[in-house]
Amino acid sequence: MKYVKMIRYHHYGFKCGSPKSDCMDEQRNPYFINREVENLFHTEQPVYTTEIFLPKEADRQWSGCFCYLEEYSQPTTEKRNIGFLPEESVIWVRNMSHMNSGTPYYSRSVHPLVMEEPGEEGSMMTDTWVKMRVRDALERTRLWKEKNTKLPDWVTECYLLEEQVKNLIYPSVQEKAMEFWLTKN
Repeated sequence: MKYVKMIRYHHYGFKCGSPKSDCMDEQRNPYFINREVENLFHTEQPVYTTEIFLPKEADRQWSGCFCYLEEYSQPTTEKRNIGFLPEESVIWVRNMSHMNSGTPYYSRSVHPLVMEEPGEEGSMMTDTWVKMRVRDALERTRLWKEKNTKLPDWVTECYLLEEQVKNLIYPSVQEKAMEFWLTKN
């Protein structure tokens, strides 16, 4: 089984909380679309409104933390924490593809009982998250880097649920030292 590096910048490590409470930006209000992206090139799809969730502050089902997959290019003053997750895991990633400036995978919502009119589009929230396999998220990063020189944080940002955080494998002190010398991140 292959593992990938998860990076979390926080003084308290991989501490879990509600998605809203874990946001650095207090204006953020993340929405989660209960769909898994299986084709990285299939964008601007409709999604039923019943598949969109805005977790409540007290909803423990959504407890988790924001982190980065494999790399993060922005310097930070917070403590850097590392854990490893199986490559076959499904994580929450930004609803943005590698194409153009981040064309969304799901760009409009439709009500399940109302037929969508041709050309009619509902607007999707800007801070939305979708499910994706880790290996696909890594491929999305690779595809982004093929055409762009700068790596925006949303490309590698992800949200792990508390159960996934509990199952992370943490490196030993020697492995941390080795990783420090072998990587620029």
